[in-house]
Amino acid sequence: MRCRAIVVLVASVALMLAACGGDHGVTGPPIADIDNKPPYGPGVEVGKSYDYVLYTHCGIEWARIDGVWWHAVPIDDGNGNPPSGWGNPYNAGELVVMDDFTAVYSSGRDNNVEFKRTNNVKAPFVCQ
Repeated sequence: MRCRAIVVLVASVALMLAACGGDHGVTGPPIADIDNKPPYGPGVEVGKSYDYVLYTHCGIEWARIDGVWWHAVPIDDGNGNPPSGWGNPYNAGELVVMDDFTAVYSSGRDNNVEFKRTNNVKAPFVCQ
């Protein structure tokens, strides 16, 4: 059931992007604004595993978790895209908030990222 929900969510986002006429002018991850419930919106539980669709189009650096933006050491292919093995523009995986300041996202054996909480409530980047 969980995989079906992720597939439906990713397919819905793909359809929305296609309806917008492509990829021009993408200004942040719309996936994080579709649902303001945990883990994207406020109310995450420490130690609980959540399905999470990470926006990766301009590399892996930011994630909206618990209603604020969390930051990771940037990961990209050297050209501002996600590295090989990651989905683009999104990557479906799991997120665990380890404590009030650290969250870990994973999707497969080698796709793991540690995010640190910030106080940013607005997307701190513009992706073109």
